[in-house]
Amino acid sequence: MHAAVLRYFEAVAEDGSIRRASERLHISASAINRQILKLEDNLGVPLFERRADGMRLTDAGQLVLRHARDTLHDFSRLRGEIDSLRGTVSGEVTIGTLDSPAVHFLPEAVARFVALHPAVQVRVTACDPVEAMHSVSQGNADLGLTFSPAWRRGVTVLEDIACPMCVIMRPDHELASRAGVTLEECGDHRLIYQDPADTMQHFVGDELEAFKRAHKPVAVSNIQGVVKRLLLRGVGISFYTRLGFSEELAAGSLVAVPLEGERLSKLRLCLIAPSDRLPTVAGQAMADHLKEALARFGAGLDQGSGA
Repeated sequence: MHAAVLRYFEAVAEDGSIRRASERLHISASAINRQILKLEDNLGVPLFERRADGMRLTDAGQLVLRHARDTLHDFSRLRGEIDSLRGTVSGEVTIGTLDSPAVHFLPEAVARFVALHPAVQVRVTACDPVEAMHSVSQGNADLGLTFSPAWRRGVTVLEDIACPMCVIMRPDHELASRAGVTLEECGDHRLIYQDPADTMQHFVGDELEAFKRAHKPVAVSNIQGVVKRLLLRGVGISFYTRLGFSEELAAGSLVAVPLEGERLSKLRLCLIAPSDRLPTVAGQAMADHLKEALARFGAGLDQGSGA
């Protein structure tokens, strides 16, 4: 099957719509539909259920999607290896990441990488922690930044750093001088929550979510930048890792006090890759680069600088 047809098929499968795939690929919807119909005719089976709410893969379609991703990945590896013979690292790298590493760590790391390898296109996609793992294990992303997985089927951990859950607050808050604090001690203070956060239960257990259900916040937002501004204004305290606040912590405008609790205090940030496929040349170069960058970043967090 032609590589272009496989790209069209993969895009429709991911977007659930020929129209959305057309917009993403900048190819006419009619051209994509003709190729999908031709592919179904050649294989003798429908690959999609055409429903009012979009295109849904059939069982046969799932098999074709797996083949399409494997084939496109192998072709990317081949092109990258040929370019490497000329001394060039080229190709595409997709990273699925939590919001917090995307605030400071990842932009700096990607900027350094593309300066070294300008022929590589890097795509960064925001995910929740579980989605990041699934994206890597299913081949949608080459690498992921997520919390230490409760299960590791389909992924391998390349590097990880300590990333305990903390109470983030201004340095003039009465809890700011503490070496550690319990959730119960936070209950008497004004609280700011990021919503939704239910996927964190997979990584830190039920304790934090039970606390949030029992204590009403003064503000809730699904935008970390909004929560950060409220924290800087002294509106309340919130529960995060240090990841998205490294600059403010280094400047002393915010303070992070670790939460006491077995799972809360042992949370780790992991760089993950697929365990069942070889990386492309570009993917391996990015993996090596992020492993070193993450180790340096973790050392900076341990020292309180976040550098």
